[in-house]
Amino acid sequence: MLEHIYCSHLHRHIDTNNILGGANHGFRAKHSTETQLLVTSHDLLKHIDQGKPVDVLILDFSKAFDTVPHRRLLGKLEQYGVHDNLLRWCELFLVGRFQSVLVDGVKSAEESVLSGVPQGTVLGPLMFLLYINDLPFRVNIDTRCRLFADDCLLYRIIDGLEDKVQLQSDLRELEQWAADWGVQFNPSKCHVLSADNRSHHHQYFYELCGVVLKSVN
Repeated sequence: MLEHIYCSHLHRHIDTNNILGGANHGFRAKHSTETQLLVTSHDLLKHIDQGKPVDVLILDFSKAFDTVPHRRLLGKLEQYGVHDNLLRWCELFLVGRFQSVLVDGVKSAEESVLSGVPQGTVLGPLMFLLYINDLPFRVNIDTRCRLFADDCLLYRIIDGLEDKVQLQSDLRELEQWAADWGVQFNPSKCHVLSADNRSHHHQYFYELCGVVLKSVN
């Protein structure tokens, strides 16, 4: 119950100060997989109808909810205006947790939880949204970033080679963002999709974390 009360007040603070950007459609009122799908499909179909090819990068974080560093998350919450006892309450919510595993009635020893937002909680998803809220601002203004929780789409109209080079530069920016904030991409689960109504297009090999991303149809 206390989590619900705290979460409702935090939501009010976020909405009043317009803190959350519009890129993330996960864990938010009036947002869903359908709203993200509609916005993204509209963009892609509009550009294809105009004869403009689009390269789409489908990105996946590695265990994102479990790897969020607590101190960096608290620092971001403070930047967003969560101070004093409210910030201290968040710290107590995150820090000092333990977990164990129970298999066939046998319980393992407890281990400290050193990172991550608590899954299955009311407040955990909102904390994660706030943590990755600044990610879309790291890419070029003409590159679109769509998020659903920890799933990320990056796409851009490709008028020439310079647009592919810019999209690769945006990938490097996101890679640097992940390094700065203690999370990792899983390049083996990241892919490239070319939305193009032309029969032939020039292939470009996008790279993330030293791995060339696979193309999918």
